[in-house]
Amino acid sequence: MHPLRLPHLALVAGLVAGCAQIAVLAPPRLADSSLARAAATAGWADATELPRRSEVVAGQLVIHADFPLAEQHRMVRDLEALRADVSQRLGLPISDEPVHLYLFENQERYDAFAARHFPGFPVRRAFFIETDTRLAVFAPWQDRIAEDLRHETTHGYVHAVVPGVPLWLDEGIAEYFELPRGEQGRHADHIAHLAGRLLEGTWRIDLARLESLHSPGELSQDHYAESWCWVHWLLHSTPERKKILQDYLADLRRDAKTAPLSARLTHLEGGAVTCNAALRAHVESMAPR
Repeated sequence: MHPLRLPHLALVAGLVAGCAQIAVLAPPRLADSSLARAAATAGWADATELPRRSEVVAGQLVIHADFPLAEQHRMVRDLEALRADVSQRLGLPISDEPVHLYLFENQERYDAFAARHFPGFPVRRAFFIETDTRLAVFAPWQDRIAEDLRHETTHGYVHAVVPGVPLWLDEGIAEYFELPRGEQGRHADHIAHLAGRLLEGTWRIDLARLESLHSPGELSQDHYAESWCWVHWLLHSTPERKKILQDYLADLRRDAKTAPLSARLTHLEGGAVTCNAALRAHVESMAPR
Protein backbone atom coordinates (compact mmCIF):
# COMPACT_ATOMS: atom_id res chain seq x y z
CA MET A 1 0.00 0.00 0.00
CA HIS A 2 1.38 3.38 -0.93
CA PRO A 3 1.39 5.84 1.94
CA LEU A 4 0.45 9.44 1.36
CA ARG A 5 3.08 12.13 1.66
CA LEU A 6 5.70 11.54 4.31
CA PRO A 7 8.28 14.00 5.66
CA HIS A 8 11.41 14.26 3.50
CA LEU A 9 11.80 12.00 0.49
CA ALA A 10 10.67 8.48 -0.07
CA LEU A 11 10.66 6.01 -2.94
CA VAL A 12 7.35 5.36 -4.68
CA ALA A 13 6.76 2.13 -2.81
CA GLY A 14 8.13 -0.17 -0.17
CA LEU A 15 8.04 2.51 2.50
CA VAL A 16 7.83 2.03 6.23
CA ALA A 17 5.36 4.51 7.68
CA GLY A 18 7.07 7.24 9.66
CA CYS A 19 10.55 6.77 8.20
CA ALA A 20 12.21 10.07 7.34
CA GLN A 21 14.65 8.74 4.76
CA ILE A 22 14.83 5.36 3.09
CA ALA A 23 17.56 4.32 0.69
CA VAL A 24 16.04 2.14 -2.02
CA LEU A 25 17.32 1.54 -5.52
CA ALA A 26 15.30 2.69 -8.49
CA PRO A 27 13.97 0.15 -11.00
CA PRO A 28 16.36 -1.04 -13.70
CA ARG A 29 14.11 0.50 -16.30
CA LEU A 30 15.15 -0.69 -19.72
CA ALA A 31 13.31 1.74 -21.94
CA ASP A 32 13.42 5.09 -20.25
CA SER A 33 13.93 7.21 -17.16
CA SER A 34 12.74 5.91 -13.82
CA LEU A 35 10.03 7.21 -11.54
CA ALA A 36 11.41 8.04 -8.11
CA ARG A 37 10.50 9.39 -4.78
CA ALA A 38 14.02 8.60 -3.69
CA ALA A 39 15.90 8.79 -0.44
CA ALA A 40 18.22 11.77 -0.46
CA THR A 41 20.40 13.99 1.64
CA ALA A 42 18.66 16.98 3.14
CA GLY A 43 18.88 20.39 1.57
CA TRP A 44 18.75 19.63 -2.14
CA ALA A 45 16.03 22.27 -2.69
CA ASP A 46 18.51 24.99 -1.70
CA ALA A 47 21.54 23.48 -3.40
CA THR A 48 23.71 25.96 -5.25
CA GLU A 49 24.18 23.44 -8.09
CA LEU A 50 20.51 23.58 -9.06
CA PRO A 51 19.78 25.21 -12.41
CA ARG A 52 19.03 28.89 -11.80
CA ARG A 53 20.01 30.85 -14.92
CA SER A 54 16.45 31.18 -16.18
CA GLU A 55 12.97 30.49 -14.86
CA VAL A 56 9.78 30.01 -16.85
CA VAL A 57 6.33 29.66 -15.30
CA ALA A 58 3.89 27.75 -17.51
CA GLY A 59 0.62 26.97 -15.80
CA GLN A 60 1.41 24.60 -12.96
CA LEU A 61 5.05 24.23 -14.03
CA VAL A 62 7.99 26.20 -12.71
CA ILE A 63 10.91 25.45 -15.02
CA HIS A 64 14.43 26.22 -13.79
CA ALA A 65 17.13 25.93 -16.44
CA ASP A 66 20.91 26.25 -16.71
CA PHE A 67 20.44 28.08 -20.01
CA PRO A 68 18.13 30.67 -21.56
CA LEU A 69 14.72 29.07 -22.15
CA ALA A 70 12.06 30.93 -24.11
CA GLU A 71 8.58 31.05 -22.60
CA GLN A 72 7.16 30.10 -26.01
CA HIS A 73 9.54 27.19 -26.54
CA ARG A 74 7.66 24.33 -28.19
CA MET A 75 8.55 21.94 -25.38
CA VAL A 76 7.24 24.35 -22.73
CA ARG A 77 3.92 24.71 -24.54
CA ASP A 78 3.74 20.92 -24.99
CA LEU A 79 4.22 20.29 -21.28
CA GLU A 80 1.68 22.97 -20.40
CA ALA A 81 -0.89 21.39 -22.73
CA LEU A 82 -0.15 17.98 -21.19
CA ARG A 83 -1.77 19.20 -17.96
CA ALA A 84 -5.18 19.48 -19.60
CA ASP A 85 -4.72 16.17 -21.46
CA VAL A 86 -3.99 14.30 -18.22
CA SER A 87 -6.93 15.96 -16.48
CA GLN A 88 -9.44 15.29 -19.25
CA ARG A 89 -8.50 11.70 -20.02
CA LEU A 90 -8.24 10.62 -16.40
CA GLY A 91 -11.15 12.69 -15.13
CA LEU A 92 -8.94 14.43 -12.58
CA PRO A 93 -9.21 18.01 -11.36
CA ILE A 94 -6.41 20.41 -12.23
CA SER A 95 -4.24 21.34 -9.28
CA ASP A 96 -2.45 24.62 -8.74
CA GLU A 97 0.35 22.95 -6.77
CA PRO A 98 3.62 23.82 -8.54
CA VAL A 99 5.64 21.11 -10.24
CA HIS A 100 9.28 22.20 -10.41
CA LEU A 101 11.36 21.11 -13.40
CA TYR A 102 15.14 21.42 -13.05
CA LEU A 103 16.88 21.28 -16.43
CA PHE A 104 20.67 20.85 -16.40
CA GLU A 105 22.67 22.04 -19.39
CA ASN A 106 24.60 18.79 -19.74
CA GLN A 107 24.86 15.24 -18.48
CA GLU A 108 27.92 15.95 -16.34
CA ARG A 109 26.16 18.67 -14.28
CA TYR A 110 23.12 16.44 -13.83
CA ASP A 111 25.16 13.38 -12.83
CA ALA A 112 27.18 15.37 -10.30
CA PHE A 113 24.05 16.80 -8.70
CA ALA A 114 22.34 13.40 -8.51
CA ALA A 115 25.44 11.75 -7.04
CA ARG A 116 25.76 14.38 -4.32
CA HIS A 117 22.12 14.73 -3.28
CA PHE A 118 20.75 11.28 -4.14
CA PRO A 119 23.54 8.94 -3.04
CA GLY A 120 22.93 5.31 -3.83
CA PHE A 121 20.33 6.20 -6.43
CA PRO A 122 21.36 4.94 -9.90
CA VAL A 123 21.62 7.74 -12.44
CA ARG A 124 18.74 7.79 -14.89
CA ARG A 125 17.96 10.08 -17.81
CA ALA A 126 15.41 11.89 -15.63
CA PHE A 127 13.55 11.33 -12.38
CA PHE A 128 10.66 12.63 -10.29
CA ILE A 129 10.51 13.09 -6.54
CA GLU A 130 7.74 14.01 -4.16
CA THR A 131 8.35 15.45 -0.71
CA ASP A 132 5.93 16.83 1.85
CA THR A 133 6.47 20.28 0.34
CA ARG A 134 7.50 19.88 -3.28
CA LEU A 135 6.97 17.97 -6.52
CA ALA A 136 10.12 18.06 -8.64
CA VAL A 137 11.59 16.66 -11.85
CA PHE A 138 15.30 16.58 -12.69
CA ALA A 139 16.71 16.07 -16.19
CA PRO A 140 19.72 16.93 -18.35
CA TRP A 141 19.17 18.53 -21.76
CA GLN A 142 19.62 15.73 -24.30
CA ASP A 143 18.10 14.24 -27.43
CA ARG A 144 15.12 12.59 -25.72
CA ILE A 145 14.36 15.41 -23.31
CA ALA A 146 10.80 15.95 -24.59
CA GLU A 147 9.84 12.30 -24.03
CA ASP A 148 11.51 12.20 -20.62
CA LEU A 149 9.83 15.39 -19.44
CA ARG A 150 6.39 14.30 -20.62
CA HIS A 151 6.82 11.09 -18.61
CA GLU A 152 8.10 12.71 -15.42
CA THR A 153 5.82 15.75 -15.61
CA THR A 154 2.85 13.39 -15.88
CA HIS A 155 3.90 11.96 -12.52
CA GLY A 156 3.87 15.48 -11.14
CA TYR A 157 0.43 16.32 -12.48
CA VAL A 158 -1.04 13.06 -11.18
CA HIS A 159 0.62 13.19 -7.76
CA ALA A 160 -0.57 16.75 -7.24
CA VAL A 161 -4.12 15.37 -6.96
CA VAL A 162 -3.69 11.61 -6.30
CA PRO A 163 -0.55 11.15 -4.17
CA GLY A 164 -1.47 7.55 -3.29
CA VAL A 165 -1.66 6.16 -6.83
CA PRO A 166 -0.34 2.54 -6.96
CA LEU A 167 3.09 1.99 -8.46
CA TRP A 168 1.98 0.02 -11.52
CA LEU A 169 -0.75 2.50 -12.43
CA ASP A 170 1.54 5.46 -11.82
CA GLU A 171 4.00 4.06 -14.34
CA GLY A 172 1.34 2.90 -16.79
CA ILE A 173 -0.15 6.40 -16.91
CA ALA A 174 3.27 8.03 -17.35
CA GLU A 175 4.18 5.59 -20.13
CA TYR A 176 0.91 6.47 -21.86
CA PHE A 177 1.44 10.23 -21.71
CA GLU A 178 5.16 10.25 -22.53
CA LEU A 179 4.27 9.94 -26.21
CA PRO A 180 3.57 12.91 -28.49
CA ARG A 181 -0.10 13.98 -28.38
CA GLY A 182 -0.78 12.74 -31.90
CA GLU A 183 0.09 9.16 -30.94
CA GLN A 184 -2.96 8.90 -28.66
CA GLY A 185 -0.95 6.88 -26.16
CA ARG A 186 -0.06 4.20 -28.71
CA HIS A 187 3.36 2.99 -27.56
CA ALA A 188 4.97 1.12 -30.46
CA ASP A 189 7.83 -0.29 -28.37
CA HIS A 190 5.47 -1.76 -25.79
CA ILE A 191 3.15 -3.15 -28.47
CA ALA A 192 6.06 -4.91 -30.17
CA HIS A 193 7.36 -6.24 -26.85
CA LEU A 194 4.00 -7.64 -25.72
CA ALA A 195 3.16 -9.03 -29.16
CA GLY A 196 6.48 -10.85 -29.09
CA ARG A 197 5.71 -12.27 -25.67
CA LEU A 198 2.35 -13.50 -26.94
CA LEU A 199 3.98 -15.25 -29.90
CA GLU A 200 6.48 -16.88 -27.53
CA GLY A 201 3.71 -17.84 -25.14
CA THR A 202 5.62 -16.23 -22.26
CA TRP A 203 3.29 -13.38 -21.32
CA ARG A 204 1.04 -14.21 -18.38
CA ILE A 205 -1.48 -11.39 -18.10
CA ASP A 206 -2.19 -10.75 -14.43
CA LEU A 207 -3.37 -7.39 -13.12
CA ALA A 208 -3.49 -8.65 -9.52
CA ARG A 209 0.22 -9.48 -9.81
CA LEU A 210 0.96 -5.94 -10.95
CA GLU A 211 -1.02 -4.62 -8.01
CA SER A 212 1.13 -6.67 -5.64
CA LEU A 213 4.33 -4.89 -6.72
CA HIS A 214 5.34 -2.29 -4.16
CA SER A 215 9.02 -1.74 -4.92
CA PRO A 216 10.23 -0.11 -8.12
CA GLY A 217 13.14 -2.52 -8.03
CA GLU A 218 10.67 -5.29 -8.86
CA LEU A 219 9.59 -3.71 -12.14
CA SER A 220 10.85 -5.25 -15.36
CA GLN A 221 10.26 -4.25 -18.97
CA ASP A 222 7.32 -6.69 -18.96
CA HIS A 223 5.76 -4.81 -16.04
CA TYR A 224 6.16 -1.40 -17.66
CA ALA A 225 4.71 -2.67 -20.93
CA GLU A 226 1.76 -4.43 -19.29
CA SER A 227 1.05 -1.42 -17.06
CA TRP A 228 0.92 0.79 -20.15
CA CYS A 229 -1.31 -1.74 -21.91
CA TRP A 230 -3.92 -1.80 -19.14
CA VAL A 231 -4.08 2.00 -19.17
CA HIS A 232 -4.37 2.18 -22.97
CA TRP A 233 -7.06 -0.52 -23.04
CA LEU A 234 -9.08 1.20 -20.33
CA LEU A 235 -8.93 4.57 -22.06
CA HIS A 236 -9.47 3.40 -25.66
CA SER A 237 -11.77 0.38 -25.64
CA THR A 238 -15.19 1.21 -24.14
CA PRO A 239 -16.73 4.13 -22.22
CA GLU A 240 -17.50 1.76 -19.34
CA ARG A 241 -13.86 0.78 -18.93
CA LYS A 242 -12.72 4.37 -19.13
CA LYS A 243 -15.19 5.26 -16.39
CA ILE A 244 -13.89 2.38 -14.24
CA LEU A 245 -10.41 3.92 -14.35
CA GLN A 246 -11.65 7.44 -13.72
CA ASP A 247 -13.85 6.33 -10.81
CA TYR A 248 -10.96 4.36 -9.33
CA LEU A 249 -8.68 7.41 -9.39
CA ALA A 250 -11.43 9.55 -7.89
CA ASP A 251 -11.87 7.02 -5.08
CA LEU A 252 -8.11 6.90 -4.49
CA ARG A 253 -8.13 10.65 -3.91
CA ARG A 254 -10.52 10.09 -1.00
CA ASP A 255 -9.16 6.83 0.38
CA ALA A 256 -5.90 5.08 -0.59
CA LYS A 257 -7.36 1.80 0.72
CA THR A 258 -10.21 1.72 -1.79
CA ALA A 259 -10.97 -1.56 -3.60
CA PRO A 260 -8.29 -2.39 -6.19
CA LEU A 261 -8.87 -1.90 -9.87
CA SER A 262 -8.62 -5.64 -10.56
CA ALA A 263 -11.68 -6.31 -8.39
CA ARG A 264 -13.70 -3.65 -10.19
CA LEU A 265 -12.72 -4.91 -13.62
CA THR A 266 -13.44 -8.52 -12.71
CA HIS A 267 -16.94 -7.48 -11.70
CA LEU A 268 -17.46 -5.45 -14.88
CA GLU A 269 -16.07 -8.05 -17.28
CA GLY A 270 -17.54 -11.11 -15.60
CA GLY A 271 -14.28 -12.64 -14.45
CA ALA A 272 -10.51 -12.36 -14.73
CA VAL A 273 -10.33 -14.79 -17.68
CA THR A 274 -12.67 -12.65 -19.76
CA CYS A 275 -10.83 -9.51 -18.74
CA ASN A 276 -7.43 -10.94 -19.67
CA ALA A 277 -8.74 -12.21 -23.01
CA ALA A 278 -9.98 -8.72 -23.84
CA LEU A 279 -6.56 -7.23 -23.03
CA ARG A 280 -4.84 -9.83 -25.19
CA ALA A 281 -7.17 -9.05 -28.08
CA HIS A 282 -6.39 -5.36 -27.63
CA VAL A 283 -2.66 -5.99 -28.05
CA GLU A 284 -3.24 -8.26 -31.05
CA SER A 285 -5.39 -5.59 -32.72
CA MET A 286 -2.52 -3.08 -32.45
CA ALA A 287 0.36 -5.39 -33.38
CA PRO A 288 1.86 -5.03 -36.86
CA ARG A 289 0.53 -7.55 -39.34
